[in-house]
Amino acid sequence: MSAQEDFVEQIKIAHADGGCDRVRDTLAKFLADWGGPPPWISQMEGGEFSVIHRDDALTIMNIIWPPGIITEPHNHNCWAVIGIYQGREDNLLWARHGDGIKPIGALTLTAGDTHAMACDDIHTAFNPSQSLTGAIHIYEGDFLTTPKREWDPVTHEERPRIMADAMERFET
Repeated sequence: MSAQEDFVEQIKIAHADGGCDRVRDTLAKFLADWGGPPPWISQMEGGEFSVIHRDDALTIMNIIWPPGIITEPHNHNCWAVIGIYQGREDNLLWARHGDGIKPIGALTLTAGDTHAMACDDIHTAFNPSQSLTGAIHIYEGDFLTTPKREWDPVTHEERPRIMADAMERFET
């Protein structure tokens, strides 16, 4: 079994045994063991949104954030576990407020950090550095087909999130 296959299998077992919390703990152990990018990533060359595993129960992705990229405020409509293996991800946390959203906090993740997000969490993510940030993102369910929402960063008007558009912005 390859290192990537073993990783996917251990995450699937963690999901079956204890859901989001167990997945976060298992991802944290892998991040500590790797001490950097996963062994199946030979070189980080540019922005990337790649699916490692996808079925009806879980989606596991490797996301490489280009320098300076920022997302619109958005939700995932499923729980998510984020694990940073290289670089930094800053998050602005939002809450629904009337017809829009309002900021409620911030969170910085650096190499080795994990964070679990609830189904209804809204955040803006940003790579503030001049180098690539690498992260494993694990989502409950088929993330690519789950309807999501985003908010205009200026007007805070809610709209559907089109994943193909969001993913395209990462490709460099």
